[in-house]
Amino acid sequence: MSDSVFFYLFGMPRTEVVRRLRDLADDLDATAERDEIGVSSVVIYDWALAKRAVPCLIGRANGHPTIEDGHPMFSSELYYLDEERGIARTLSRWYQLGNRLDPESSNHRYEGRQ
Repeated sequence: MSDSVFFYLFGMPRTEVVRRLRDLADDLDATAERDEIGVSSVVIYDWALAKRAVPCLIGRANGHPTIEDGHPMFSSELYYLDEERGIARTLSRWYQLGNRLDPESSNHRYEGRQ
């Protein structure tokens, strides 16, 4: 995946995404090893859990451990996409990419539906 795609999806270059993910993994490991994890200078008041949009893949599954073959699916967060090699990595797993959906045909198919 080129840096321009990383900028589009994450707002930063590939190297920075990788560094932040490594830092996240290290921090998560550390929480299991010790009670105190340090103090942040950032405080969030009146907080609540929420959801937000993240890059992902949609399509029809084949060989997925929990989705029946041919059924529609959407992946967890997308972290790596290499169309030339036909592979993608989400938070959960690697995917092999089959044929890509033609955006024109999908727009026409759902035209007028909300």
